[in-house]
Amino acid sequence: MSGSLVRSRFSDRLTSRGGAWIALGVAVLVMVVLFGIFGGAQAPAHTGQAPVGSESMQVSELMEQFPNAGRESVLVVASREDGAELSDADVEALTGLLPVLDAQAAGESSGPMVSEDGRAAVLVTPITVGADNTETAEVIKELRGEVSANAPVGLVLHVTGGPAFGADVAAAFEGADFTLLLVTILIVAILLIVTYRSPVLWLLPLIVVALADGLAGRVTAAAGSFWNLEFDAGIVSVLVFGAGTNYALLLISRYREELQRTEDDRAALSTAWRKTAPAILASNFTVVLALLTLLFATIPMTRGLGVPAALGLLIA
Repeated sequence: MSGSLVRSRFSDRLTSRGGAWIALGVAVLVMVVLFGIFGGAQAPAHTGQAPVGSESMQVSELMEQFPNAGRESVLVVASREDGAELSDADVEALTGLLPVLDAQAAGESSGPMVSEDGRAAVLVTPITVGADNTETAEVIKELRGEVSANAPVGLVLHVTGGPAFGADVAAAFEGADFTLLLVTILIVAILLIVTYRSPVLWLLPLIVVALADGLAGRVTAAAGSFWNLEFDAGIVSVLVFGAGTNYALLLISRYREELQRTEDDRAALSTAWRKTAPAILASNFTVVLALLTLLFATIPMTRGLGVPAALGLLIA
């Protein structure tokens, strides 16, 4: 009984006129401090293919010790626009393209090597790859620009090979996190508008969740740097927006129910907060514990989720 009274008094003070301003000020202060502490945190690049210490990573580290370990070959495939066989003039024009490739290459280019049917030819040029596919994509972009600008008349040139394929994969996912976050925000906004049927009320939980997501992103980046974890920031944002919106819906729905029982809006909010806080905390910590359990049970799989996602949900 005493515990119930303590919770009641706390919720009443929290939702009182003065208590609400104090709670808002404390929340803003905490957010500013945390944003200041974790504002410069950057997560490790999402490039790892295997956990640290695995045999694959050991082989990769050993290969980096060999000469020219940072070089890989790029293929420039040439064919005629009309699909006909390459003429001697075409082959000679491709030979004249070698100095252009050498200017962008990490070594001497070779070719052209003509196919058996004479319809295609290949030039091979070594490049210095970047630390990840994103950096390599910049090298491939410059090389493709030079090849396109100096392409012989009547020929179609394609830059391909392992590094080019990796660069294309990185380019395919470029901006995917922003698109995913934008779609998530749009869906959440529509659901809130339909649920609340208010032109203003839906903005409040969305703004709060957006701030929580921004802080979660910085905290997870710091966690990723500290534990050397790799994760998808877009997935963390989806989890934070999903969980935060659910908690807001639960609280405001209960608040509306209490308004039907009393005309005192602060008393209704106090009761709603007191009744929903245990459920929100229980739900939050259940998800966090589940993700942490997943992290420690299957470390290789959780390098992309694990602690960062758990911390993101905890902040939300």
